[in-house]
Amino acid sequence: MMPLMTPRNSGRPQVGVGLVVTRNDTILVGKRISSHGDNTFGWIGGHLEFGETLEACAVREAFEEAGICVEQLRFLCVSNVVAYGKHYVDFEFVAERWSGEPTVCEPHRIIEWGWYHIDSLPTPLFRAAELAIHSLRTGKVYNS
Repeated sequence: MMPLMTPRNSGRPQVGVGLVVTRNDTILVGKRISSHGDNTFGWIGGHLEFGETLEACAVREAFEEAGICVEQLRFLCVSNVVAYGKHYVDFEFVAERWSGEPTVCEPHRIIEWGWYHIDSLPTPLFRAAELAIHSLRTGKVYNS
């Protein structure tokens, strides 16, 4: 059954792009604030801009949010995410090669960045991050 259209969830889904940044056996994770998924943990990500490729979006968001330069990406998964009163088609990538030291560049959106092992990630995870972790573990490329 389709949900009723309300002012909070009316309109079309948006496109989100996320980026899993790894270092050794850890993943870069930040605590989200002042946006949907407030007080959840996730990683670099944002909205696809008009005319932008998915890859360019991931690279841009990495620099804007964490001050790192991504040189090579690998596609991870796409997910249909309906959570927090919003609907996104979310594309996730893994940063294969990157440089710089992550810093909090948008303190109004992320409190801090930290490195966590995949088996000891902080909770609760942002829904798109939760689905991407499932893809990392299983190789599944589509999550509904």
